[in-house]
Amino acid sequence: MSKRLDSLQSTLMDNTVLGEWFLPMQKALDKVRFSRQKYSVLSAEFFILLGCLRQFQGTKILREQIQSLFDIDDTAEKAPLARSTWSDALANSSRSKILKQAVQVLVTSARNELPDRFSGKEELGMRSIFAIDASYQNESSHYQPIYPGQGGTDNKKGHMNMTTYDMRAGIAIDSQTETRSIDEMRFIKESWEGSHWTCKKNALFVVDRAFIEARYWDLRKTKYDVTVITRMKSTFKYQILEESHVEQSAVNENIVSDRKIQLNSSKQVWRLIQFVSPDGKVYEYLSNDFTLSPGMIAFLYHRRWDEEKYFDNYKTDMANAKAWGKSPIAIEQQALLALVTHILMRLFLNKKGQEMGLEEDHQTQQKRHEAKETAYCIDWEGNYNRAFFRKLSKITKQAWRFLKNNFLKKSATWLFERKLRPVLMAYL
Repeated sequence: MSKRLDSLQSTLMDNTVLGEWFLPMQKALDKVRFSRQKYSVLSAEFFILLGCLRQFQGTKILREQIQSLFDIDDTAEKAPLARSTWSDALANSSRSKILKQAVQVLVTSARNELPDRFSGKEELGMRSIFAIDASYQNESSHYQPIYPGQGGTDNKKGHMNMTTYDMRAGIAIDSQTETRSIDEMRFIKESWEGSHWTCKKNALFVVDRAFIEARYWDLRKTKYDVTVITRMKSTFKYQILEESHVEQSAVNENIVSDRKIQLNSSKQVWRLIQFVSPDGKVYEYLSNDFTLSPGMIAFLYHRRWDEEKYFDNYKTDMANAKAWGKSPIAIEQQALLALVTHILMRLFLNKKGQEMGLEEDHQTQQKRHEAKETAYCIDWEGNYNRAFFRKLSKITKQAWRFLKNNFLKKSATWLFERKLRPVLMAYL
């Protein structure tokens, strides 16, 4: 079995597009301490590679992936891997520990390498800016859930995937799953392993209304000077303390008011910002950050949508609408493999864009984006900073399609110039 996998790994990795794409993960694994002899059949490296391959190929069924692996290696007489071997690896706790450590190394490397998406926004300085959000994934077809009304603990929405997103780097940096039926804020307070991100000094968090509990964020601000931006809840009770002056500037265009308020649920002072869109709709933003202009706070909340684009990639382009396995470990490893696949793709596109002399702004669906930008500048009277962001975060379907169709080809300059450059520049 191991010899068949060796042959397959050579076919997949030797001087191929996939080998170059996967290289940052290999480097990350080199910095993780684990016994490479422990897994005699399916190595830790190849397990992760096959997981990433399944992600970007969008393979929903394991049987289909095993068949595709068999088809890849023309020298193989038998399937290179048993389904049970892969399934057992996905639910293996020691493999999960290796993957988590490698993810931490990869995330650190990617955050240092990828361009800062908020460069030029002087009032933000170098503050860490994160978004937190949850997405839900359907149960595996191998598992029959039992909901609280039936005496179980499973969530009717499916598995919760709680993701921390670095808005500067444009990547997810942490992912934790939960199968129990608990709400997002309770999970954050009781079970969230990613709470260390909210201990990062002077960090800024952008969250939706499900994550607002004033006392929690009051404590984060007191201990770590961490602040938060969200939308106002209609159920919040408050008193207006002071009407703040709104400076007339481009960034504050369409800001109606900036008020200091006292929430009934908080002992600290917050601010309530009103913004009116060109179509007359009023948006209210709530924050405990008093260092930023009100327009920047509205702008940053709008950019929380970048994390939604990650979830779009996660469910649509990487076919993660349903869980691969039924155990909590298998569910979490699937989420981490998706995170790895997304980061590797961002690193790959960034590297190739630099090699081809393309700025990141051009690594998008450029024609469509320029048309949208033109319409925006007309409709919004030229205010470029107001709730519009040039650096798009979603990896396009065309980019995924390039990798899916060319991963076995030899890595060569002509290939990227002929087939990847058009994908980065515009629709084919």
